[in-house]
Amino acid sequence: MTISADMARTVPVNAVQERAVVHHLAFKVTTDEFDAMIAWYQDVLDMEVNFRGYQRESEVCFLSNDEANHRLVFVTNPAFTRDAEYGGRARLDHSAFEFPTVDGLLTKYAYLRDHGIHPYLSIDHGLTISLYYRDPVGHGVEIQTDALGDWQLSREWIRAADEFATNPAGILFDPDRVIDARNRGAGLEELHRRIYVQGEFAPRPDQRQRMHVHVDGPYVWDHSSWGPDHPTFGPH
Repeated sequence: MTISADMARTVPVNAVQERAVVHHLAFKVTTDEFDAMIAWYQDVLDMEVNFRGYQRESEVCFLSNDEANHRLVFVTNPAFTRDAEYGGRARLDHSAFEFPTVDGLLTKYAYLRDHGIHPYLSIDHGLTISLYYRDPVGHGVEIQTDALGDWQLSREWIRAADEFATNPAGILFDPDRVIDARNRGAGLEELHRRIYVQGEFAPRPDQRQRMHVHVDGPYVWDHSSWGPDHPTFGPH
């Protein structure tokens, strides 16, 4: 069939202006990692397997945790190997998944904590309240909720907030103390203020030990009220 110059410029009759949104992530993993990765994401993100099968010599698995046909894909093949230096290379740093409410986030945190899975970073970015974990391969996985409870508000905030321009990282917090405050009746607005503005819920020293950056004394994500002798930094 010959394509004429006019046909090459044809536009859809039902043309619409839409934006594509992120649909899924796909990972190549080794055969030794395949089952562990599937199980970890099932546990942490409540993923369900929609399909698992073979594509010639490669095994594939499609999972989702909503109405979509898939949100994650894992592919393995006996020929795949893991680069020993992978963690230190320029690569995917983390993916992020959002809970509609702070209660959903804290409930998942408590479940994972009680099953021996702990975040390496718990931080209020100003626009999100976030917990970061490592999957079995070492990829960062962020679970979060909107710190302002409204995408439009947080979108306006990130564009105009001087405090975010000064410190895009945010302020660390202890999720267990946040759960306690929530159980005592604090709502999202109050929790966000007490974490981000007041620095009330400084992380414990053992929580700091899981962070991927270890520094002596206050760092960019430490609240200005936490001096070098603050208990968050451990024994002195």
